Amino acid sequence: MLITKASGEKAPFIKKKYEESLRRVGLSVAETKQIGNQIYQDLYPEIPSDKIYIKTHQFLKKKNKIYAAKYSLKRAIMNLGPGGYFFERFMAAVLREYGYQTKYNQFVYGKCVEHEVDIIAQRDNKKYMVECKYHTSSGRKSDLKIVLYTYARFLDLKNSQGFSEPVLITNTSCTSEAIKYARCVGLKIIGWRYPQKTESLEYYIESKKLYPVTVLTRLNNRLNRSFREQGIVMAADLLKFTSQSLSQRFRIKESFAGSLIREATELVS
Repeated sequence: MLITKASGEKAPFIKKKYEESLRRVGLSVAETKQIGNQIYQDLYPEIPSDKIYIKTHQFLKKKNKIYAAKYSLKRAIMNLGPGGYFFERFMAAVLREYGYQTKYNQFVYGKCVEHEVDIIAQRDNKKYMVECKYHTSSGRKSDLKIVLYTYARFLDLKNSQGFSEPVLITNTSCTSEAIKYARCVGLKIIGWRYPQKTESLEYYIESKKLYPVTVLTRLNNRLNRSFREQGIVMAADLLKFTSQSLSQRFRIKESFAGSLIREATELVS
């Protein structure tokens, strides 16, 4: 059975791969099989992958909101937008949890010109120039131009700023040409399901439960905007509040504030 991906390409629906995505959020083998069988029965030729996601999310939300929140991670990162600024801020926070000292949106001078560097990360006497490429559609990929641009900036900044290595972080994936060039010049790429399970974007997030606040199932667009304005990008940021203080700060009902904090607590505990 072929499905239509967000990029418009047609690809086979691989049931095993789909069920693995369910296992990753905490479902048992039996629960995974049950949902997998139901989804498989509802498939039709060239069904949009978006419809499969929506149906799956609905199933999971009825079963357990935490499962639904974890399953929505890729979409949640896309909802950090509208621009790339909050993705950069989120990734700087993620890297800090891995022992890096980070600064984001830094203007620094290279040999030839001034550059705005998304993240400067330092650890173990190494200094990394991190370029963040943010997409609001899972069908968009970072192409060769992005990798060439990132590496060219690194070359201009390498000596003047003491950078050890360039890194490209993207919330989707890269084209095969981009990957080939990056490997050739030694530019590290961190993307969705790339380069491997223990170094991919979702691994860095899930292994330490560093979920963005946008995974919360009850978060609405208005409150998401308010959170962004106040610099709240991680679900764990809500644990700094009580139901009362969150209610007062963002002018929401205390019961609603409490439900958000409880969901965040369960998600990161």
